[in-house]
Order: sequence, then structure tokens, then C-alpha cells
Amino acid sequence: MSQNARSHRKLKIAGIVALVLVVALLGFAGNFLFDFALNPQAPYTMKMMQDGKDDKKGEQPDAEETEARAWFKENRESSNLTADDGTELAAWYFAASESTHDYAVCLHGYTNEPIGMARYVKRFHDRGMNVLAPAARAHERSGGDYIGMGWPERLDIVAWIERIVQADPEARILVFGESMGAATAMNVAGESLPANVKCIIEDCGYTSVWDEFSLQLKDVFGLPSFPLLDVANLVCNVRAGYDFHTASSVEQLKHATVPMLFIHGDQDTFVPYSMLDQNYDACASKVKQKLTIHGATHAKSAQVDPELYWNTVDNFLDEYF
Repeated sequence: MSQNARSHRKLKIAGIVALVLVVALLGFAGNFLFDFALNPQAPYTMKMMQDGKDDKKGEQPDAEETEARAWFKENRESSNLTADDGTELAAWYFAASESTHDYAVCLHGYTNEPIGMARYVKRFHDRGMNVLAPAARAHERSGGDYIGMGWPERLDIVAWIERIVQADPEARILVFGESMGAATAMNVAGESLPANVKCIIEDCGYTSVWDEFSLQLKDVFGLPSFPLLDVANLVCNVRAGYDFHTASSVEQLKHATVPMLFIHGDQDTFVPYSMLDQNYDACASKVKQKLTIHGATHAKSAQVDPELYWNTVDNFLDEYF
């Protein structure tokens, strides 16, 4: 074998080894990002980072939140449902003080729990509504290995709605969600819903899982979406069964028909304020409204300007619910 041939063979082998190493590293990184964002059992997760930031800020719940959480714990009743794929889902139910056909389904945010929606649950209950507060997959008491970011959960919420309608065929249902719960609510809007669902309210939901993770990849790790997010998306397809691009509120909203109210704080950087208009503009509902809460960061609109927030919500419900 000539010297040139031997050199060419060595370069070829080195290239193959380098390619294998790159693929292996990308695979490791993709699995790490998937676990970091979507696996609650992983040793290092986004929730840990969020909890650390909250501890540093020393944030304390306001008086309404404190009262609502105590009320939530005292009045909750357990409810359970088996999803079509066999996942065991759990929720807390709050029966209205007087007999009514009005229901609110309140959806919590990423790595939160139903009690995180306590202020909203109590507000709707005080309005005279029955309230259901489901735990999303892989949250609190619900089963599931991975967080679905509102995509598989959309079908879970449709199943909870069907449960309500079976028990009360005259039910009038509001779907309300915050953050990931808001994305879930918007995804629900794109499904075939019974006429019992009268309206949907979303507070600071993202446009798609891809858009949100792309933003967080840059903010948390200082990295562009390509190629790591592409690999993490492949991992998600294999391990969790859904795609970051397909999980799109914008695409689901193109099929929405029920009246919708979109709420966002203009100081939100976790789910950028610009996503408000993207979601609103995509919504095909004949009746849609949007509300900007000035000075509110992520999921803080109801605290920053409760009067404007709840007046808008109440007026919307008075007209369309």
C-alpha cells in the first residue's frame, strides 16, 4: 500500500471516529436537555433553577394567595380519571355552594401544582361556579413520566370536560389556564369540543413548545437552537411521543371557535409579551379579546393589577359565558 493510500485511509478513519464522537456528544446533549426540561425525576432540572431564583428573590405570597391556598386545602375533594393511553390523572374538585350548571376548569403552569391556581380557583368559586383543578401529567398526583408542555394534556382536558358533561349534560364550562396551563387551554381550543364549552381564557401562554424552548436554551445556556434543540426534539419524539413543532398553540388556535380572552403582562420575558399578539392574531374565533397588564412579569398579571384583571375577566364572562 502506498504512502498516500495509507494517509488517506488514516484520514478516513479519523473522520469516521470524529463523526461518531460528534453524534454521541449531540445524543448526550439532546438527552440532557430533554431530561432538564421534561423529566421531573432527572438529577438536574429547570424546576431546580426556578426554585433557586425564587429563593434568591425572597418572594412571598400576597394576602389573597395566602388566603386562597388555605381555603384550597380545606375545601378540596379528590377526583380521578384514566386517560385513553392508560395514564392515571388526578384533580381537585370544588363544588359550588349552591346548585349550578356552571363549571371552571383551571390549568396550572410548568412544574407547578393545582394549588398554584388557588387564587383563580377561589375567584371562580366565589362567582358561584363548580371548579375543577387538574394536575398535569408528571405533576403532583397525576401519572406520566414526562411533562407534555400542554400537548398530550390537551386531550386529557377534553376527557375531563367529557366527564363533566356526562355527569351534568346541562354544564356550561369555562377553561382557564396560566402559562403552560394557558398553552394547554389554547391547544384545547383547537380540538372538537362539545357545545358545553362556552369560552376559554388564557394567561401568558406560549406560541409553541419549540419557540419557548428555543428562547430558554438561549437564556439559560446561551446557545442557539440548532443543532441541540433539534436533537432534543428527536429525543422527545422517541421518549415522550410528541414533537416540539407540532405542539403549537398558534396552529391549534387556527381551529378555535369559542370566545377567547388572551391576557399577558408587558414585562414578561419568560414567555415574551410578543407572543400575545401572535396567539391572538392566529385565533380564528369570531369573538376574541386581549388584555395587557402593564408592569406585570410572567404569571403576575392578577397580582399587579387585580382590579383591571378581574373586571375584564368578569365582564368577559358576563357577556359570553
